[in-house]
Amino acid sequence: MAPRTATCCLMLLAAMAAISFNSAARLPARQHHRPLQTLASAGAGRHILQASRPLLGLDRTNKQLRVLAFGDSITEGWIHSAWAKVPWSPRVQHQLQQRLGADWDVEVVNGGVGSAGVLDRLNDAFRQQLSTAKSSGRPYHFITFEAGINDLLLQNKNAPEIFERMKQLWALANAEGSTVAVIPTLPTNVAGERERQRLALTAKVREYVKQQRAAGNKGLFLID
Repeated sequence: MAPRTATCCLMLLAAMAAISFNSAARLPARQHHRPLQTLASAGAGRHILQASRPLLGLDRTNKQLRVLAFGDSITEGWIHSAWAKVPWSPRVQHQLQQRLGADWDVEVVNGGVGSAGVLDRLNDAFRQQLSTAKSSGRPYHFITFEAGINDLLLQNKNAPEIFERMKQLWALANAEGSTVAVIPTLPTNVAGERERQRLALTAKVREYVKQQRAAGNKGLFLID
């Protein structure tokens, strides 16, 4: 990952931290959105992916905030020029801790998996993260989701199939009460048809999240 990409990603996630806190802080803990049901019609053949439980938001009662930073090597923190991991998650955790106060239990878990895509190892890794969080009684209040480039470059997959898998994973997170902050697939060393597929994928993601929010699903938002 180029340093410029790493910097942009950090800036986006820092913005997410501010958005997540500012939007949720005005609302009651664990009740800041109405409970949603399973799948409901949104008109014109579209459907809203709805959570089966209320979104968790900020746990003000216990003063806890858990964030899963999920994605590929960009989230994991690999910088190719230095062949070292420099993840953004510790910095965002520090910013959140400062914003919420020293008496809060703030944790940002780095769930990045290098060279993985949503149609292979990221699928299993995401499900395992949710399962482990549920069984431990420490669910993720927010999840940042950055993926897709390895499906395009390494697996030679196309936008529609990648997008469909992403929607499934976002729905799983919402069903556990987690709000998902989606980062449209970031550019790396991609050109030609692969870049056209990336642009098609990001267009699908942006439009879908927009439609979901318009239909009442506040469990998704964009970092764009």
